[in-house]
Amino acid sequence: MGGCGSKDDTPVVRDDEDIEVGADVDLQLLQQQITDLFKFKILLLGAGESGKSTVIKQIKIIHKKKITPEERTRAGLSLHQNTVDCMKALLGAVANFATYDLDEEDKKTESYLAGHDETKRITPDLGGRILRLWESKAVQHAYSRRNEFWLLDSFPYYMRNLNRFTEEDFVPLDEDIVMARIRTTGIVVDDLESKIVQEHKDEPDTLLFRVVDVGGQRSERKKWMHCFDDVRAILFIVNLAGYNQVLFEDNSKNRMEEELELFHQVTHNQLFADTPIFLFLNKKDLFEAMIKETDLKAVFKDYEGGKEVEPALKYIEGEFRKHLPAGKSLNVQVVTASYRRDIKCAFEEVKKILYDMNRKQLLDKVMKIRREQRAIIAAKRKRAKSGCCGGGGGSSSAPAVVATAKHAE
Repeated sequence: MGGCGSKDDTPVVRDDEDIEVGADVDLQLLQQQITDLFKFKILLLGAGESGKSTVIKQIKIIHKKKITPEERTRAGLSLHQNTVDCMKALLGAVANFATYDLDEEDKKTESYLAGHDETKRITPDLGGRILRLWESKAVQHAYSRRNEFWLLDSFPYYMRNLNRFTEEDFVPLDEDIVMARIRTTGIVVDDLESKIVQEHKDEPDTLLFRVVDVGGQRSERKKWMHCFDDVRAILFIVNLAGYNQVLFEDNSKNRMEEELELFHQVTHNQLFADTPIFLFLNKKDLFEAMIKETDLKAVFKDYEGGKEVEPALKYIEGEFRKHLPAGKSLNVQVVTASYRRDIKCAFEEVKKILYDMNRKQLLDKVMKIRREQRAIIAAKRKRAKSGCCGGGGGSSSAPAVVATAKHAE
């Protein structure tokens, strides 16, 4: 404990533009409020297999977040299991359609797959058998009717790369990791830093974007409520090809119908009344190929645009806009999440719009907090000059500054 005349460790104001926070608790809490102002929590929502996890994987790569060896190992095993799961789904469809039979060799492969240990990788021998099975008339016929049952959109990629996947020294490339389907369970949070050009003295040079990815399957949605606090924006991901697909958990339910219903629930949630919504219409590449074969009219009876990409995209966007509350704006991006450039451009647009929307209000709040900091320092300096002995150099006894852990909004 210092007595009268002991050295004062009060933070010093070098000038009005430069506040030194030092060890003062009140000042530290106020400084933390300023830091928290420039954190943007973005919630990724969407139905299962809309591509949310692919989007976040691309965003992490774009922001130079290192992929750990453990993540690569997990993705490698997932690629093997994805392949087996898809082939089992195709074999189930072969049995259901009962149009073509498998030959004896392919029946042996079917038996091997049924007993495959999902914790084990596919051997080169089993990989060769799977590729033979893939080429069979029965499986190709089932694949041609894939809109009638669940199948991962990335399955053709797995078939093209299966020989490489089964090599003894296989280590997944970044592209492989993006294409691996690892079903999100629970809540996954990633903090991403983004540099900005400082145009104001109270502006930081870096923004922090906290991207929260939650499972999209029906069983996972009850966990969403835990993520709804302090959300600055919602990024809703839609599988464009879903107009001609069914759900993993319900083969009787059209994916896009489910997505529209879910979008309505999210946008009409009162917690998000003032939260900006960004809509990513994903899997554009699959949609462009699919629309040439299957008219949107198969699902949307009032659609009259034919098998053309642009009219179909415009119609789908319009369907989602119909589910917005009155006066609610929507920013729409059409992307293919597996194309890094698409996600880079789209997410840069999200960040820019989000910061531009909040910048003035944030800087006003920063200036208000700076005034509180200056008031504390001025009071401490005045107390020090008066020679008052108030105990040690702890937290200021200046006019009370209520500092809470809650982020300043």
